[in-house]
Amino acid sequence: MAQRFGNFKVYFPNIVFKIIPDARLAKNQAAFRVPLNINKLDIKDYLTHIYNVTVTDVRTTVFPGKLSTNRYTGQKERSSRIKKAIVTMKEEFEYPKEADTDKDFGGLELKYESLRRANKLKGWRIRPSVEMMALRSKVMESRKAAEEANNKA
Repeated sequence: MAQRFGNFKVYFPNIVFKIIPDARLAKNQAAFRVPLNINKLDIKDYLTHIYNVTVTDVRTTVFPGKLSTNRYTGQKERSSRIKKAIVTMKEEFEYPKEADTDKDFGGLELKYESLRRANKLKGWRIRPSVEMMALRSKVMESRKAAEEANNKA
């Protein structure tokens, strides 16, 4: 009998926790920006079950929105409120490294395409700049490397 797939239901959370780097916190603490409707128990539950982290303490603060003036109407407006959670864990917390957008998310290709479109708007007789040609060669090299990696696998 063939193996059946799709019997086990997997639930993905629709909650976004944004890590806020803060040098003032202890090594076993981390700060997150969380949705306003999430409470301390939900934060602890989320981190324990999704990331297998032993949470010892959760402290939350709700910051009021910033007051600004609408430049069209002159009325005072307040931006949305922000909830910050400081989580204390049993283990030391290490912030993840920042992703290289050029390498991991196709940032070079996006830059090249935006330059190409900007050049196209100037007219069809405009020659590509040195910067654009250098960017194009980097994009082509990264495409070749990706193809070779796919062919080896």
